Amino acid sequence: MRKLPALSTLALLGLLVAVPVVAHHSGVAYFDLDSTVEHTNVTVVAYDLVNPHGRLVYTFTDADGKEVQWAGELPSANNARRRGLGGELFKPGDKLVSVTGSPSRSGSNFMRLERVVFDNGDIANITGPNTGVIRVER
Repeated sequence: MRKLPALSTLALLGLLVAVPVVAHHSGVAYFDLDSTVEHTNVTVVAYDLVNPHGRLVYTFTDADGKEVQWAGELPSANNARRRGLGGELFKPGDKLVSVTGSPSRSGSNFMRLERVVFDNGDIANITGPNTGVIRVER
């Protein structure tokens, strides 16, 4: 009976520490997961496979004819490599058919990257159950 207050205190402290960690990893806090943004005729500017999240930076021409730069968040470096999305997947200057993802809630040119279609027809699924690169039969 005397250990109950100590165990209760430890459990409460553990809960207080765990809540911010879970909140940080909630995509819905930063991205509108109910919306999708798709950009076409994309040119890769940079691909940084780093922790805590990788990033794909790219440009495309908008409806007004202006070049616009966006960035897409990827999983961590280790997670991306395990999914077959290693460091050589994108290179500056690569042309992509489309980039799709959930837009940032802040309204900035930033998304949670979900899918990329390459010029050769290959598809990289960044999130979801079937992640990795799907190669087109040639």
